[in-house]
Amino acid sequence: MIAVAGLALTALAASHPDWNALRSQIETILYIAPPLPSLESKNYGKFSAAPGVDADRVSYATAYDLRVPAIVYHGAGATIEKHPALVIVNGHGGDKSSWYAYWAGILYARAGAIVLTYDPIGEFERNKERRSNTREHDAIVQPEGEMGRRLSGLMVTDVMQSVRYLRSRHDVDSKHIAVLGYSMGSFVSALSCAVDTDIDACVLTGGGNLDGPGGHWDT
Repeated sequence: MIAVAGLALTALAASHPDWNALRSQIETILYIAPPLPSLESKNYGKFSAAPGVDADRVSYATAYDLRVPAIVYHGAGATIEKHPALVIVNGHGGDKSSWYAYWAGILYARAGAIVLTYDPIGEFERNKERRSNTREHDAIVQPEGEMGRRLSGLMVTDVMQSVRYLRSRHDVDSKHIAVLGYSMGSFVSALSCAVDTDIDACVLTGGGNLDGPGGHWDT
């Protein structure tokens, strides 16, 4: 579903020089209706993730009256007021409990960043059985055209709301927020970074990204 939406957006990008209009078209195609939902963020406490690294359990609102459960890693006893921040966007079946999300959270927190990892739709705390690696977001949903794009739009909105949550934190430098996506997460990140001008840097790893018809995502 995400690949189909992406191919349509690739065709638009090749022929459309007006970036603001293109962003609006992406939002329309993926049913992302501005304004985004109010964050209504909640904090559920702190724990020690590793020596020198603390983590907050949080959640915030996203599209369709849903909430995004997340873990935010940060250095214990930090001595500076504002930190650069990073959102980790997981690949197929991944969530905030995946080893690479946990590892990245600790690694970059030790380097001085605020790192947010979250559960995509259908995984872990966003799964009715609290299961991981379900890949429920891979299922074909009907009607195929509209519902697939709505699912894609929800996943993009999750990233945008994660960035908005980080911008709301007193310890984050709102001008230095990056998004790092792995595998399927790199595809979701590419679309999110195209739409959201509050994202300062976009790092895409381990995925086909926007390679056009007949490329990685088609095969």
